Amino acid sequence: MDELPAARPGWMRALPLIASILAVLIGALLLVLPSIAPNNPSGRSTAASSSSASLTGQSGGLGRLPKEGEVIPDFQLGTLAGGTIRVSDLRGSPVIINFWATWCGPCKQEMPFLVDAYNWNKGRGLRVLAVDSVAFDNLDDIQAFVDRYHMDFDIVLDTDDRISSDWAIMGLPTSFFIRPDGTIAKVHVGQMTVDQVSDYLKLIMPPG
Repeated sequence: MDELPAARPGWMRALPLIASILAVLIGALLLVLPSIAPNNPSGRSTAASSSSASLTGQSGGLGRLPKEGEVIPDFQLGTLAGGTIRVSDLRGSPVIINFWATWCGPCKQEMPFLVDAYNWNKGRGLRVLAVDSVAFDNLDDIQAFVDRYHMDFDIVLDTDDRISSDWAIMGLPTSFFIRPDGTIAKVHVGQMTVDQVSDYLKLIMPPG
């Protein structure tokens, strides 16, 4: 006579009922959470809501995104060329700080606009700091990206992801347009269009 299959323990027989209850609870949470989530009073898009930004998985929200009108926080980091650069040493010059990565699709679309903006305005003192978190990238890929897009400005290496974390950079690209006095004129999370780059430059470039 064929051997009957062993009966499942009682807790295993209850699994379908438990799964059904969990599904109901999860569905209820998904309905409730949007209604209790805080609104974004600034009206600016965030990395999580913008289709033009790649999630970094980097910051974890440890810091705070610098705001327009504030003085840009200072930092000193090494560069791909082997030197060091400190933001406060650039006081007196208009500056763009752009957080990017080689694996970021929107960064690849945006970078030619920044390269053109730099080439057209470097004679008027424009500085561009392109900050890559090496903790989530590698030097060979960074160098290949720089060569491909002819990035002749400063390539800054956030080797331990400290600046990205301190500044709460949650999506790439993220750009800061800084006036010569060190105040932030514009913060843009996500990919910029060529017209946006041009408009933001007008906020920081000296007349002439």
